[in-house]
Amino acid sequence: MTPWLPLISSLVVAGVALIGILTNNRTNRDAITAADERNQVILAAAQRNVELTNSAAEHREHETWRREAILTTVSSVLAVATEVRQQLSACHRWNVQSVEDIDSIGEDIDQTIWGRGGLTHKLRVLSDRTIPNRCEDLLRTLTAARNITLQRLKIELDDEATGEEVQAVLTLWTKAIARTVEEERSVISATRTELGIDDLGDIPELVPEPLPELVQPQPV
Repeated sequence: MTPWLPLISSLVVAGVALIGILTNNRTNRDAITAADERNQVILAAAQRNVELTNSAAEHREHETWRREAILTTVSSVLAVATEVRQQLSACHRWNVQSVEDIDSIGEDIDQTIWGRGGLTHKLRVLSDRTIPNRCEDLLRTLTAARNITLQRLKIELDDEATGEEVQAVLTLWTKAIARTVEEERSVISATRTELGIDDLGDIPELVPEPLPELVQPQPV
């Protein structure tokens, strides 16, 4: 049996070596698999971070654009309001000789007020409903002030109008002009609130032009 001992010993050694190799290979494969899984987790986390970063950047860019668009649109509405209010406040300087002259100017003012009515629709897409609602209130108030202004001028052209009638329409006209100022401030306030701007404490009061002296109708 002696001649077989070296062979048996060699087989035992080879078997032990093979088992060691197989065990080592399995350990290496497990380690590689675990490393791959960790890398996949790291890559997935990195991808999510990139996506979140890009999403946040896109949101900031969109929000910046939205705020600028709101400010631009509201500024356009307020520019129209200021133009019309100043024109109505200076109605005593209009060169009108007849009812037709008054109506013609009234049509021009009406076009100025509503010719850019699409601005409020744009605001309904861009902002909370408060801002476009306030803008529409402002435009309607300007229209009412325009109507009262035309009425005032027509009464002042009427030789048969009494002093009481002239005074009544002038008082109504004064309130209408003051109301347009209030509505302008309401639009500004709503815009500042939505955009997170400070309160209105630093905004100077809007004051209508001084009233002209009352024009009394001449006795016939």
